[in-house]
Amino acid sequence: MPPRPSTNISSAFARLSLSRGLQTTAPLPPPTTPLPPSDIPSSSSSSALSHLPPILPSSSSPTILPNSTSEAISLISSQSTSSCGRYVIARLYSRNYLLHPKDILTLPQLKPVQSPGSTLSLTKVLEVGSRDYALRSQASNAAILKRSMDWKSKRLSSFEGIPEGVVDCNLTILEHTKSPLERILKKKRRKGYKKTIEHKQGYTRLRVGDILLKGEKVI
Repeated sequence: MPPRPSTNISSAFARLSLSRGLQTTAPLPPPTTPLPPSDIPSSSSSSALSHLPPILPSSSSPTILPNSTSEAISLISSQSTSSCGRYVIARLYSRNYLLHPKDILTLPQLKPVQSPGSTLSLTKVLEVGSRDYALRSQASNAAILKRSMDWKSKRLSSFEGIPEGVVDCNLTILEHTKSPLERILKKKRRKGYKKTIEHKQGYTRLRVGDILLKGEKVI
Protein backbone atom coordinates (compact mmCIF):
# COMPACT_ATOMS: atom_id res chain seq x y z
CA MET A 1 0.00 0.00 0.00
CA PRO A 2 1.26 3.52 -0.75
CA PRO A 3 2.21 5.47 2.38
CA ARG A 4 -0.43 7.85 3.73
CA PRO A 5 0.37 11.57 3.47
CA SER A 6 1.75 12.86 6.74
CA THR A 7 -0.35 15.55 8.47
CA ASN A 8 1.01 18.19 10.75
CA ILE A 9 -0.98 17.56 13.95
CA SER A 10 0.57 20.46 15.79
CA SER A 11 -0.54 23.00 13.16
CA ALA A 12 -4.11 21.59 13.24
CA PHE A 13 -4.26 22.00 17.03
CA ALA A 14 -2.87 25.51 16.71
CA ARG A 15 -5.63 26.52 14.27
CA LEU A 16 -8.29 24.96 16.52
CA SER A 17 -7.04 26.83 19.59
CA LEU A 18 -6.91 30.08 17.63
CA SER A 19 -10.54 29.70 16.47
CA ARG A 20 -11.67 28.94 20.02
CA GLY A 21 -9.82 31.95 21.31
CA LEU A 22 -11.72 34.21 18.92
CA GLN A 23 -15.10 32.98 20.25
CA THR A 24 -15.96 34.89 23.41
CA THR A 25 -19.09 35.77 25.34
CA ALA A 26 -17.69 38.84 27.04
CA PRO A 27 -19.54 42.12 26.29
CA LEU A 28 -17.97 44.55 23.85
CA PRO A 29 -16.30 47.65 25.34
CA PRO A 30 -18.13 50.98 24.99
CA PRO A 31 -17.12 53.22 22.06
CA THR A 32 -14.27 55.60 22.79
CA THR A 33 -15.36 58.29 20.30
CA PRO A 34 -18.70 60.10 20.93
CA LEU A 35 -21.53 59.80 18.41
CA PRO A 36 -22.16 62.75 16.05
CA PRO A 37 -24.93 65.13 17.15
CA SER A 38 -28.39 64.53 15.69
CA ASP A 39 -29.99 67.09 13.38
CA ILE A 40 -33.46 66.52 14.92
CA PRO A 41 -33.94 68.52 18.14
CA SER A 42 -34.59 66.35 21.15
CA SER A 43 -36.92 68.88 22.78
CA SER A 44 -40.02 68.04 20.75
CA SER A 45 -40.05 64.93 18.56
CA SER A 46 -43.67 65.50 17.57
CA SER A 47 -42.89 68.82 15.90
CA ALA A 48 -40.24 67.13 13.74
CA LEU A 49 -42.82 64.60 12.47
CA SER A 50 -45.63 67.10 12.04
CA HIS A 51 -45.05 67.39 8.27
CA LEU A 52 -45.70 63.66 7.74
CA PRO A 53 -49.23 62.42 6.92
CA PRO A 54 -51.10 60.50 9.64
CA ILE A 55 -50.74 56.72 9.66
CA LEU A 56 -54.47 56.15 10.19
CA PRO A 57 -57.37 58.47 9.38
CA SER A 58 -58.70 60.48 12.26
CA SER A 59 -61.52 58.84 14.20
CA SER A 60 -63.39 62.11 14.65
CA SER A 61 -65.88 61.29 11.86
CA PRO A 62 -68.35 58.65 13.13
CA THR A 63 -68.95 55.49 11.11
CA ILE A 64 -72.28 55.50 9.27
CA LEU A 65 -74.30 52.36 9.97
CA PRO A 66 -77.34 51.67 7.79
CA ASN A 67 -80.67 50.90 9.41
CA SER A 68 -82.39 49.32 6.42
CA THR A 69 -81.62 47.47 3.21
CA SER A 70 -82.21 50.54 1.06
CA GLU A 71 -79.71 52.57 3.09
CA ALA A 72 -77.13 49.78 2.77
CA ILE A 73 -77.66 49.70 -1.00
CA SER A 74 -77.18 53.46 -1.26
CA LEU A 75 -73.93 53.28 0.74
CA ILE A 76 -72.58 50.48 -1.45
CA SER A 77 -73.55 52.42 -4.58
CA SER A 78 -71.74 55.53 -3.31
CA GLN A 79 -68.43 53.65 -3.19
CA SER A 80 -68.68 51.47 -6.30
CA THR A 81 -70.25 50.99 -9.70
CA SER A 82 -71.84 47.99 -11.33
CA SER A 83 -68.60 47.16 -13.17
CA CYS A 84 -65.92 48.25 -10.67
CA GLY A 85 -65.33 48.16 -6.92
CA ARG A 86 -68.08 45.68 -6.11
CA TYR A 87 -68.14 41.98 -5.22
CA VAL A 88 -70.56 39.16 -4.47
CA ILE A 89 -70.21 35.87 -2.63
CA ALA A 90 -72.35 33.24 -4.37
CA ARG A 91 -72.90 29.55 -3.75
CA LEU A 92 -72.33 27.25 -6.72
CA TYR A 93 -71.79 23.49 -6.71
CA SER A 94 -71.92 23.38 -2.88
CA ARG A 95 -69.07 25.89 -2.64
CA ASN A 96 -68.85 29.61 -1.97
CA TYR A 97 -67.14 31.77 -4.59
CA LEU A 98 -65.94 35.37 -4.30
CA LEU A 99 -66.76 37.01 -7.63
CA HIS A 100 -65.95 40.40 -9.15
CA PRO A 101 -67.14 41.84 -12.47
CA LYS A 102 -65.29 40.45 -15.52
CA ASP A 103 -63.88 37.49 -13.55
CA ILE A 104 -63.58 34.10 -15.28
CA LEU A 105 -64.99 31.20 -13.27
CA THR A 106 -64.22 27.54 -14.02
CA LEU A 107 -66.72 24.96 -12.75
CA PRO A 108 -67.35 21.26 -13.36
CA GLN A 109 -69.36 20.83 -16.52
CA LEU A 110 -72.85 22.27 -16.10
CA LYS A 111 -75.76 20.00 -17.00
CA PRO A 112 -77.80 20.27 -19.09
CA VAL A 113 -75.06 21.48 -21.44
CA GLN A 114 -75.83 24.88 -22.92
CA SER A 115 -74.21 26.50 -25.93
CA PRO A 116 -71.50 29.16 -25.47
CA GLY A 117 -72.98 32.64 -25.27
CA SER A 118 -75.88 31.62 -23.05
CA THR A 119 -76.43 33.59 -19.86
CA LEU A 120 -77.17 32.24 -16.40
CA SER A 121 -78.43 34.19 -13.40
CA LEU A 122 -77.09 33.85 -9.85
CA THR A 123 -79.89 32.86 -7.49
CA LYS A 124 -77.95 31.97 -4.33
CA VAL A 125 -76.11 35.14 -3.27
CA LEU A 126 -74.74 35.25 0.27
CA GLU A 127 -73.15 38.70 0.33
CA VAL A 128 -72.71 41.81 -1.78
CA GLY A 129 -70.52 44.75 -0.87
CA SER A 130 -67.92 47.36 -1.69
CA ARG A 131 -64.72 48.45 0.07
CA ASP A 132 -66.27 49.52 3.41
CA TYR A 133 -69.88 48.33 3.32
CA ALA A 134 -71.52 44.95 2.79
CA LEU A 135 -75.00 43.47 2.77
CA ARG A 136 -75.02 39.93 4.16
CA SER A 137 -77.64 37.23 4.51
CA GLN A 138 -78.12 34.75 7.31
CA ALA A 139 -76.61 31.98 5.18
CA SER A 140 -73.26 33.81 5.07
CA ASN A 141 -72.68 32.61 8.63
CA ALA A 142 -71.13 29.14 8.54
CA ALA A 143 -72.82 28.06 11.79
CA ILE A 144 -76.27 28.90 10.44
CA LEU A 145 -75.44 27.24 7.12
CA LYS A 146 -74.54 24.00 8.93
CA ARG A 147 -77.86 23.97 10.79
CA SER A 148 -79.77 24.13 7.50
CA MET A 149 -77.80 21.18 6.09
CA ASP A 150 -79.49 17.81 5.61
CA TRP A 151 -76.58 15.49 6.38
CA LYS A 152 -78.34 12.35 5.13
CA SER A 153 -78.91 13.63 1.61
CA LYS A 154 -75.95 16.07 1.91
CA ARG A 155 -78.03 18.97 0.64
CA LEU A 156 -79.31 22.24 2.01
CA SER A 157 -82.85 21.88 3.29
CA SER A 158 -83.35 25.65 3.39
CA PHE A 159 -81.29 28.52 2.02
CA GLU A 160 -81.93 32.08 3.15
CA GLY A 161 -79.88 34.18 0.78
CA ILE A 162 -80.25 37.75 -0.40
CA PRO A 163 -83.58 38.16 -2.28
CA GLU A 164 -83.34 38.09 -6.06
CA GLY A 165 -84.67 41.62 -6.48
CA VAL A 166 -81.85 43.15 -4.43
CA VAL A 167 -78.85 41.82 -6.41
CA ASP A 168 -78.75 40.87 -10.08
CA CYS A 169 -75.68 39.26 -11.64
CA ASN A 170 -75.45 37.19 -14.81
CA LEU A 171 -72.83 34.68 -15.93
CA THR A 172 -72.00 34.18 -19.62
CA ILE A 173 -70.84 30.76 -20.80
CA LEU A 174 -67.54 31.06 -22.67
CA GLU A 175 -66.65 27.46 -23.51
CA HIS A 176 -66.84 23.83 -22.50
CA THR A 177 -63.38 22.31 -22.09
CA LYS A 178 -61.77 19.17 -20.74
CA SER A 179 -58.78 18.45 -18.55
CA PRO A 180 -55.68 16.59 -19.84
CA LEU A 181 -56.04 12.84 -20.19
CA GLU A 182 -55.69 10.99 -16.89
CA ARG A 183 -54.73 7.31 -16.80
CA ILE A 184 -55.66 5.34 -13.69
CA LEU A 185 -54.14 1.87 -13.27
CA LYS A 186 -56.11 -0.68 -11.24
CA LYS A 187 -54.43 -3.94 -10.30
CA LYS A 188 -55.06 -6.89 -7.96
CA ARG A 189 -52.22 -8.93 -6.54
CA ARG A 190 -52.02 -12.63 -7.47
CA LYS A 191 -55.26 -12.39 -9.47
CA GLY A 192 -53.94 -11.42 -12.87
CA TYR A 193 -56.29 -8.44 -12.89
CA LYS A 194 -54.94 -5.30 -14.51
CA LYS A 195 -56.96 -2.51 -16.01
CA THR A 196 -56.22 1.03 -17.23
CA ILE A 197 -58.97 3.65 -17.04
CA GLU A 198 -58.69 6.81 -19.12
CA HIS A 199 -60.64 9.86 -18.05
CA LYS A 200 -61.04 13.53 -19.02
CA GLN A 201 -62.89 15.78 -16.61
CA GLY A 202 -65.22 18.27 -18.27
CA TYR A 203 -65.28 21.92 -17.21
CA THR A 204 -67.37 24.98 -18.04
CA ARG A 205 -65.86 28.47 -18.12
CA LEU A 206 -68.04 31.46 -17.36
CA ARG A 207 -67.51 35.21 -17.29
CA VAL A 208 -69.04 37.28 -14.50
CA GLY A 209 -71.12 40.22 -15.69
CA ASP A 210 -71.97 43.48 -13.99
CA ILE A 211 -73.27 43.38 -10.42
CA LEU A 212 -76.47 45.40 -10.34
CA LEU A 213 -78.22 46.49 -7.17
CA LYS A 214 -81.87 47.33 -6.76
CA GLY A 215 -82.83 50.26 -8.96
CA GLU A 216 -79.73 50.17 -11.18
CA LYS A 217 -79.72 49.54 -14.92
CA VAL A 218 -77.15 48.13 -17.29
CA ILE A 219 -74.96 50.91 -18.72
